[in-house]
Amino acid sequence: MNKYILFGAGVYARKAIELIGKDNIKFIVDNNPEKAGSLLDGIKIYYYKEKKDCIKDKVIIAVSDKYFDEIKMQLERDGLKDYISISKIEYEITKKNIQSRFDLIGVYRKAIEWILKNSIDNNRIICNSQKRKGYPEVTGYYIPSLMRWGYRDLAYNYSLWLLDKKKINGSWYDTDDTAPYIFDTAQILKGLLAARKLHSNKSRIDSVIKEGCEWIFSCMTEEGQLETPDKQCWGNNENMCSELIHVYCLSPLIEAGRLFKKQEYIEKAKKILDYYKTKYYDKIVNFSLLSHFYAYVVEAMLDLGEIDLAKEAMNNIANYQKKSGAVPAYNNVDWVCSTGLFQLSLIWFRLGNLERGNKAFEYACRLQNKSGGWFGSYISEENAEERNTYFPSEEISWANKYFLDALYYKNKAEFEATYDCFLSEIDINDERYSVVKNVVSEFNNIRVLDLGCGKGRYLKNLLDDLPQNRYFGVDISENVMKGLENLSVYCKVGLLTDIPYDDDEFSVVYTCEALEHAVDINSALREMARVTKSGGKIVIIDKNDDCYGELEIGALEQWFNIDDLKHLMDLYCDNVEVKKGLKCKGVYNSNLFTAWIGTVR
Repeated sequence: MNKYILFGAGVYARKAIELIGKDNIKFIVDNNPEKAGSLLDGIKIYYYKEKKDCIKDKVIIAVSDKYFDEIKMQLERDGLKDYISISKIEYEITKKNIQSRFDLIGVYRKAIEWILKNSIDNNRIICNSQKRKGYPEVTGYYIPSLMRWGYRDLAYNYSLWLLDKKKINGSWYDTDDTAPYIFDTAQILKGLLAARKLHSNKSRIDSVIKEGCEWIFSCMTEEGQLETPDKQCWGNNENMCSELIHVYCLSPLIEAGRLFKKQEYIEKAKKILDYYKTKYYDKIVNFSLLSHFYAYVVEAMLDLGEIDLAKEAMNNIANYQKKSGAVPAYNNVDWVCSTGLFQLSLIWFRLGNLERGNKAFEYACRLQNKSGGWFGSYISEENAEERNTYFPSEEISWANKYFLDALYYKNKAEFEATYDCFLSEIDINDERYSVVKNVVSEFNNIRVLDLGCGKGRYLKNLLDDLPQNRYFGVDISENVMKGLENLSVYCKVGLLTDIPYDDDEFSVVYTCEALEHAVDINSALREMARVTKSGGKIVIIDKNDDCYGELEIGALEQWFNIDDLKHLMDLYCDNVEVKKGLKCKGVYNSNLFTAWIGTVR
């Protein structure tokens, strides 16, 4: 990429830096002499009149449209005609990103890095890149997403901060701590309900959850409407956001009702749902709000079992989806809302519509900034004249949350769609099975966990060969495990990065051709070590990257460098042993499969 000079040292300069990266900017000039000598993200600012003769590279005019013509004429008077607007830069980058193939694993890693970087004191997420204050609402609904991807410690820290932020009446306030919100409180309850299992002493968190539920119900009218005490954060545009989003508050109330055996919570939540379904039916099934807020409504329908309503709404949304995969931010614009795209894609994934979900998801992924975050909205590559209005220059923290959620549901939907193709048997002489059997044989009367168990082809053999042990299976797909229902195997839906068991539960944990799909390899290894007893064994059998090209691989599949994976296992295990070239029936390349075996510290 060429080097640029930025003209303007304000919010649009920050946007330019996030779009093209600080390494591609030589320096910044500004008409305000008081800014000269200071730094913006480490880039030096000069007074334009004193630096103009040194400008030899293309200038990005990093100001609002209101001042663009004024700066343009100033440059031309000084003989500087090689310039471009920040809007044009954004348009060109968006178009290039949409047309290029993206590295989905890379998108994930950058997104996680952004989250870690923007977690203040490792216990709360910022509001956005221009408002670096902890955002209680988003911190709350980040928790289940972080846990799903293996970041339990961060999720736990988030929950502690939220417990301390609760007000005496049971509510939580907005980012600026000015007023209580029903919506914010409910999203925090989602997080605390998810984090509850991380707390050894549950008395405080349980009490706080109940107080939050009671406060929300105190805002309920006889008819079932939820009247929030303040709507200032929503703005005054009912076509952008309305109280209909309160339906996204009901699932944690129902979950709490079941958990604490409070039937009145469930009945009140159903009454609230009936109120909004009756009063806002047309808004529910028709694209009626900013896509971000509208997706809250549709996902709520899924969460609450209103599948037909969700399908009707998404069938109508499909009429707005473009060939590129983009869904506009509103029903009458071309520009897009990043988080709305991720939310709509995850709804399509949950409904099993991979084609539309993938198109929307991939479009949104391509918009990712170099920082790993996303602005709230982007100009359409089809309409350079239009202006986007939803956080156009700020990277919003909730975009990364919904990227993580959409990625999970994409992965799950793809496995659900292909589970018929999974093998149900493995030859007892296959060296992959022999490795697992030999490790399990080192112990007696133990608990053994198969991660990514599929149809249980390893488990079936182990039940015959070593029946004295108790066997457990975890897979992302409930359907794929149905064949194990009549066997003595305890199955749970889960992930390699979010294993649904407590610490130190197993003597042997193995995973065969599943780590390659885990996306976050370090998180998966950390989770495997967590549930394995000290002195227990972890076994990984998978493909090594020396054989790339032997088979087609998906966007989320990774093959492993033998030494790199060993070094990662060394973080959690002693005496990591590597066995190369496992002989497998029907596998042409004898070097394809490798086993890594370690003893957990």
